[in-house]
Amino acid sequence: MTGVAYNGSSVSQTSKSGHVTYDIENWVPTEWGGYWTSAGSGSTNAVITSSGTASNSTVYVNGRAVTCVNDPSPDTWTASPAVPTSNGSTRYINIRPATSGSGQGRVASGSTTVFAGAKAIGSVDSTVTTSLGTSARITTGSSNVYTN
Repeated sequence: MTGVAYNGSSVSQTSKSGHVTYDIENWVPTEWGGYWTSAGSGSTNAVITSSGTASNSTVYVNGRAVTCVNDPSPDTWTASPAVPTSNGSTRYINIRPATSGSGQGRVASGSTTVFAGAKAIGSVDSTVTTSLGTSARITTGSSNVYTN
């Protein structure tokens, strides 16, 4: 049995491999100046950090609304390691989708037997699907109210 998750429960950090892509160009000097030429492409991961679970439930545990399946888990993500910094001889362009962003994940799993408002109650270790589609886990919740 694990502790019931509630509004503000923490969610583990996760990473999405190769989420940020970019093109690399090198400067080729010539007698009339120079030009940029393609040197391939690169990618980096996105580290996703949740701001915790959110809940609109009318069921409370220890004065906090319980978290249920499909409740939101807002998150932000950042390219990590960072996209390299351009310099006079190499530049990094066409960064897709960006070097950071935000979105809305959702609680994806919960109890098979305990419900609030016809939705399964989440608990410590319940799965959260992030805005980038990776899986994270709820890491905090009630220390004295439990569910299976």
